[in-house]
This record gives sequence, C-alpha cells and structure tokens, in this order.
Amino acid sequence: MSNPVIQLGRHKFVCGLFWQSLSRPRELAREAADLARKIDCDLAVLRREYSTAQAGFAHSGAGPRQALYSLAAAVASRLARDGAHYDGENQPVHNWLAAFRLPDGHWAYFAVRDANFLPNGDFAGTREEVFERLHGDYGLGGWNLVIGDAELEHYGFHNFRERSIEEVLGDAGDGRIKVSKSWLLRPTTPRIAPRLLAAGVAVCALLVLGAALGWRQYQARQQAQRAAADAALAARAGLAPPKAALMPAPHPWINSAAPSSVARACVAGLGQLTPGGWALSEYSCGAPEQRFTWMRQESTIDLLLAQVPDAQVDIGGDTATLARPFAPAPGADDVLLPRQPLVAGIQSRLQLMNLGLHLALRPPPPAPPAGSKPDGTMPPDWHTYTYAIGPVAVSPLEVAAMLDMPGIRIERMRYRAGIWSFEGVIYAK
Repeated sequence: MSNPVIQLGRHKFVCGLFWQSLSRPRELAREAADLARKIDCDLAVLRREYSTAQAGFAHSGAGPRQALYSLAAAVASRLARDGAHYDGENQPVHNWLAAFRLPDGHWAYFAVRDANFLPNGDFAGTREEVFERLHGDYGLGGWNLVIGDAELEHYGFHNFRERSIEEVLGDAGDGRIKVSKSWLLRPTTPRIAPRLLAAGVAVCALLVLGAALGWRQYQARQQAQRAAADAALAARAGLAPPKAALMPAPHPWINSAAPSSVARACVAGLGQLTPGGWALSEYSCGAPEQRFTWMRQESTIDLLLAQVPDAQVDIGGDTATLARPFAPAPGADDVLLPRQPLVAGIQSRLQLMNLGLHLALRPPPPAPPAGSKPDGTMPPDWHTYTYAIGPVAVSPLEVAAMLDMPGIRIERMRYRAGIWSFEGVIYAK
C-alpha cells in the first residue's frame, strides 16, 4: 500500500486516502464500490456525519490486506462526536484544519470544508510539507477552527485549539485509543483465497498462451496460402504483385491517461497558493507542463524567491510564473463508443450538476495532395470532438470521474480563485 502506515498504540492507521462525496444514501456501499472500480482502488472506508456521506479510497497493492484504520475518519469522527469550543461556546464544527505530529516524526494534515474532506485534505508528510499546505489552505479563509500540536500556536491562527493526535483519539478516562469498526478500511470487492487465485491465474495463462500460439500458427498458414494464390493469379494474368494493405491509423488516445488519473495528478500538484505572500492568480495543468502564476500583493520579490527559487518574475516585478514538467502515465487503447449515446450521456450527467459542456467537432486531417506518396495508413475511422467545461464549483475529481469513459481525455485543467475549468477531447465512433 502506498499510503503511509502510522502506529498509534496497538493499532495501525493510514493517511492519504482519496475522498469522494456519495449521493445515494440507501446504497452507499454499492456507490463506493462503483467509484472504486473507476479509480482503480480496492479498499474504502465510509463516513457518515451530520448530513454528509463520503468514501475514502486506497489501493492495497500486491501485499496482504491488513487491519488498517483511516486516521482522517478517526479524527473527523471524534470531532463530530465531541464538537469543539470556538467563538465562546462548544458547538459542531464543519470547517476545520488540523496538523498533528506523528510518533515517527512525520506530520498528518487534514482539511474539512462543509463537513467534507477536501480531495487533497488527507495527507502525511514532512513538517515543511504539512505547514506549507496548512498556511496555503488557511489563506483561503472561512475556517471555524484550527487544531493541532503546540507548535502551531505562535502562528496566530483564529480559533486555534492545542491538542495532540493522542489527545484527540484517546479515551477520556485512561487516554487509551479505542478504535471504531467504522474507521476500518474494507475491501470493495470479495477477496479470493491467494492459493486459489494463483492456481486460477496459472490455468488461465496456460489456456491463453496455447490459444494464442494456435491462432498465430493458423493465421500464418492462411496468410501464406493467400499470398501464394495471389502471386500465382498475378503471374497468370501478367500483373504486378498486389500492393501491401494499408495500416490502421494510430490511436491518439493511448498517449494520455484516463481523466481521473490526470485530475488526481493535477489536484495533487496544486500547492504554494501564497508563497512569500504572493497570491496565486492561475494554475494550469496538462501535458507537457504545470504552470503557476502569482501576483505580488503587498510582498516583495525576495520573499517569493526564498520559497520558490525557480520562479520567473516579469520585468514589472508584480507577476511571477513557474513551469514544471507534467507527464501522467499513458492511457489504454480504448474501444470507442458510438458518438450519439456517449456525448448525450456526458451532457446529461453534467446538466444534473448545472455544468455546461461546450463541444466542437474537430475536422479530420486533410487528404494528401494529388501526386504525393501516401504514408501507408488508412484515414481515421472515428470522430474527434474538443470540449470545455467550466466554471466548475464542485470538486474537480467528481467531474473527472464522470468523464471516465472510453475515448474521453483531459488535455488541460485550470484553477482561478478557487474555480476549476476543463479542456479536452472526445474520440467516438
């Protein structure tokens, strides 16, 4: 499992889950399992607090599935149960930030807005990484409470409450951490016994290998027979041998990852909202680069460069940019869907969220000039649309999950003043 494992008392917790809101109250587990398949995860934890429901997802990798608890779910559960003292009284808290030192020296960070974890609001890393994330999110405003270790107090956060992770999770009587089953990460699909799975995989591999070899030999014999027959026919008719068949056009969608994969990488790369007091005015993300643009505000160039040494400041001294390489993993060779149901389905889903989809049909490549030598490939047998979605006032990961359909790709995401927008292409039959 790539998520860091934290030992607290006798129990093991994980950080870094990918959180998504759920919308079907009567079938939360099924909705979480459906989402898990789309984002290639096999472990999930459900949390239901106040009037919200969310699922946190993780991937177990190749190792055994352990009894692991979500640290984020545990902290949120305790705050929902106990409330918090702020603005002069003890009351429920829906918008909060938290940073805790962990026993191994790392820090855990959590950000909850409107009782929902932000997509990147469950994180564990070094002190510097967590404090940078904390100050960046705090600068957005609107938080009821900041909670965490004593080191945070001198930063002057509004409604700060000093508590360690052990104090948040510990029992009021003896301080021991008592876990809840609701914090436990559970498989989203039934697990097959390892020995049975290995045996089944081995048998399937042998069958597939045998079938592939047999099919290849059969195709080779058929091709040789056709070539010999064509050559004999051409010789009798005094004709030249037939020309080689044209190759299918290359599939451009295999060069970019699925929408959820691109969106997760883009959201994870969104940091440094206010480095040195400069305000982020725009962030764009898409191959081949991520690009940040900051405005100076009341700060200075030296303060910015102290935190972002590679930033490029314009000649006027009030705007700075930073470009970083961005290359998400390649995509799959999708089997394309018919364009009418694909486009109508995407439009309908976005309309339910009051999001507009602006489409344009991209014309096919021009035919080669008369008399020029052909390149040996057939013209594309698919349609290509460009699309734009935005402004997006909901989580960009929710929109990306809806776009996870064969042939749909995100080319660029933009972030301005807390609002996202998308640009991409749709390939369809």
